[in-house]
Amino acid sequence: MKTYLNRILSLFVVALALSSCEKDEDRIIIKEGEPGILSASQSNLVLTVEDKDKDAITFTWTRPNFGFNAAPNYSLEFGVAGSEFAEPVVVNVENALVRTFKVSELNNIADNLGLPGFQPGVMEVRLKASVSDFYEPVVSAPLEVTVTPYLAEPEWPVIFLVGAASENDWDASRAVPFFRDEEDPFVYTLTTRLRPGDFKLLAFRGNWNTAWGMGAANSDGSVNLAFRPEESAPDVPNFSGLVPSEGYYTIRVSLRTNTITVEPYPQGATAPTYNSIGIVGAFSDWGNNPDVMMTNSTFNPHIWYGTLTLANDSEVKFRVNQDWNTNWGAGVDPAKRYGKGNFGSANIQMTAGTYNVQFNDLTGNYVFIKQ
Repeated sequence: MKTYLNRILSLFVVALALSSCEKDEDRIIIKEGEPGILSASQSNLVLTVEDKDKDAITFTWTRPNFGFNAAPNYSLEFGVAGSEFAEPVVVNVENALVRTFKVSELNNIADNLGLPGFQPGVMEVRLKASVSDFYEPVVSAPLEVTVTPYLAEPEWPVIFLVGAASENDWDASRAVPFFRDEEDPFVYTLTTRLRPGDFKLLAFRGNWNTAWGMGAANSDGSVNLAFRPEESAPDVPNFSGLVPSEGYYTIRVSLRTNTITVEPYPQGATAPTYNSIGIVGAFSDWGNNPDVMMTNSTFNPHIWYGTLTLANDSEVKFRVNQDWNTNWGAGVDPAKRYGKGNFGSANIQMTAGTYNVQFNDLTGNYVFIKQ
């Protein structure tokens, strides 16, 4: 009721101003309000994924002064320090005078602002209060908050397998991409045919600068990762003894726990193989135009590669022999560029662009890597 009466009062003030105008070109001038004062419970935070559900920071503020008993709508604006809020993250808090953010919420804001993971970054926060279209919003003085966020996702969309155990040996330019796990983006898996031999992991195809090798073995059967961040750093040992014989295996790499496991996947040897797999979607009028065909190899018949160029946003699927009898769609989140599709599942939602595409018909895993 109070909000309703305040709006009636605002309109009444405007009506009086209009009635006092002697000419059409007279302008209505309403005195600018005085902003509230914003406060924060913390000024320096180190965020960890283990604390994601805990409270991180609480913002409180005083009411602004518009010259009458107003009921403003508030929003908190977050920006990179020094950016003058050019591209802010805005959180609407309606008419509350306090807002507490969980660790995960603040981490997502830091991630959206582009603050680097695992190192301190400074964000600015300000309060905007609005009463109605007849009054200019008022904005508080900004606060600086130093935040050390954890990464919501690792910086590498895919990692790559190279070595004697892989299809293309030690040719880094043809290293085999992994698939990112849709439940935990720090986990990468690859179910494929391997030869007995050593291997390494690369962050970038054709580039040895950032790599992972073999660390100490653990009692649970996993092996620790040894990380080389750049080429000038010491080399890391090859993974050795994890692929004892030729066959199908699942390699699982966790950059959250920095471990790797390699386990046999015997069903790969008897799984059905397909003559062709292609990408179909709105871009091809759902099959009225030819599919974008993918390629595989004799050694690895279940992993398919292709290039997809989309002039416009499009929903897509994978299907066998340009027919709908066998098709795969999206995983848990259709908007993600990686996932684990199921037979006949929902369409994958893609934005315009050119992508390198990899699909595994053994597991339904897919990844679209934007060029």
